[in-house]
Amino acid sequence: MEFAQKLLSNLFPSRCLFCQKTVNTLTVSGSSGNKNIDVCADCYKDLPHNSNCCIRCALPLAEDINNKVLCGRCLQKLPAFDYGYSLFRYEDDVIGLVHQLKFAEKISYARSIGEMLLTKIEREVLPEQGRPDCLLPVPLHRSRLRQRGFNQSMEISRIIAKKLEIPIDYDAVVRQRITVSQTGLNAQQRRKNIKDAFRVVVDNNYKHVLIIDDVVTTGSTVNELARILKKSKVERVGVLSIARAPVKG
Repeated sequence: MEFAQKLLSNLFPSRCLFCQKTVNTLTVSGSSGNKNIDVCADCYKDLPHNSNCCIRCALPLAEDINNKVLCGRCLQKLPAFDYGYSLFRYEDDVIGLVHQLKFAEKISYARSIGEMLLTKIEREVLPEQGRPDCLLPVPLHRSRLRQRGFNQSMEISRIIAKKLEIPIDYDAVVRQRITVSQTGLNAQQRRKNIKDAFRVVVDNNYKHVLIIDDVVTTGSTVNELARILKKSKVERVGVLSIARAPVKG
């Protein structure tokens, strides 16, 4: 099997998702070597990593602000979830990467994204927050799932679940009503749009759930999901996303 994989790799080398150069094994600092990340070392280094952010919701902060503080929003009102991590800031090439996955049906991109998120989990989430009982991809309404054909958060979760042997629970929570796209809505409109959109249908007595999302903008969706999980007596809820949008203006 290993010989066959090496042969296929030589015959059909992977190419960087950004610059299209041939990609060898990308070893991300602080993790084991990841052979399935189709991003070259130079492009990975140049991506807008969310290294300076709020310690609660992962909102990007200015470079001159201490990295161990709460953002203004969290100081005013803490979110329903207990912690949040985002690998990148939602800008530059990361916007294109997410759009390719969601809207151009580049489902294969989920493998590389999942592997990159895996390094975040191994390096930060598990040591700091402990091991979750399950992964919960943000649910899509059944009509949108039929339209798109896949749930990008689910595809990313599969990579993480397989490597870390953490179960995915996609049946415990459903999106019980259709919501309009959150794109273009302000924070207040987003909260109203997503209010009571989710429902817990199976109580598996989880104590710690990790929500997996693609992009967290205002946090309304993951906050509402965390709220109904807490209402069903989940003690600890975390959020992990590909990217976190900075505050506009």
